[in-house]
Amino acid sequence: ADYFYDMRDGIFLERKSTPGAVGMNVTQFVNIGQMVNRGFDLSAQFDYTFANGLSLSARGNVTFNRNKVLYNDEPDQIWKYQNTVGFAHGQQQGLIAEGLFSSQEEIDNWPEQKFGDVRVGDIKYRDVNGDGIVNSYDMVKIGYSVIPEITYGFGVSLNYKGFDASVFFSGVDHVTRIISGDNLFGGATTSVRQEGQIFADVAENAWTTVNPNPAASYPRQSLTGANNNKQASTFWQKDMSFLRLKNAEIGYTFPKKWTNKIKMKTLRIYVSGVNLLTFSKFKLWDPEVTATKGNAYPTTRTISVGLNVNF
Repeated sequence: ADYFYDMRDGIFLERKSTPGAVGMNVTQFVNIGQMVNRGFDLSAQFDYTFANGLSLSARGNVTFNRNKVLYNDEPDQIWKYQNTVGFAHGQQQGLIAEGLFSSQEEIDNWPEQKFGDVRVGDIKYRDVNGDGIVNSYDMVKIGYSVIPEITYGFGVSLNYKGFDASVFFSGVDHVTRIISGDNLFGGATTSVRQEGQIFADVAENAWTTVNPNPAASYPRQSLTGANNNKQASTFWQKDMSFLRLKNAEIGYTFPKKWTNKIKMKTLRIYVSGVNLLTFSKFKLWDPEVTATKGNAYPTTRTISVGLNVNF
């Protein structure tokens, strides 16, 4: 087990406090950034052989790492909660969604949202600073970042009279991603073939006039892509934590008295699999895919049957 506290300074970054009135036409990069990382790393292994010859090996590991920006030369924002200092590097920022508008009356009585036309079935956002207007100044730090704070894995191996089996799971936690794309909003902008098709889950669970559910999983769809619904917010921020059955294998090694007869040292047959199962709250695509709209090749599932022969 290890605990670490890593205080770093002199980080190379672009100056952001120099006002434009100074007239600098060359970007300034200096070693003035400060950040702290802290966390722990733990690993354990257990091996035991039972009286009947069954051998067991179990292992696991977990790492937790949380960082915080201490200084990055950014001036204070108009609203202090929008500063990046004091938060994690890459901390996501967005509006706080309060569900969907269920009536025109509710829209009229809600703080004015400055992201284009607003209609029934659109996302409503919290007026964080209480000025009666919802705009970019109401964006706050939400969720985590796309880099997991927690990574872990565990596995078990068994051996008994020539039979062997092993499984290994890996996972991540404290990781979020803000998803986007016309396949979620309904607008076809660049390519109907590539981005003009919505997900089946969107078609089945979006807000519609037939099913005006204010708690629908998706807002109303629009061929013009309602700009109000495209804003980064807690509505589109998804938990990308997952647990994956990374490897699994079962095999049988034939006894020496059999293999010696056919002039072999060892003979083993096996079936193995990689990425067999994934458990995650997020279902639209592989949570490990880095693309915000899932348009990247997913992790493949592989099953192999093999034969190992040594002469």
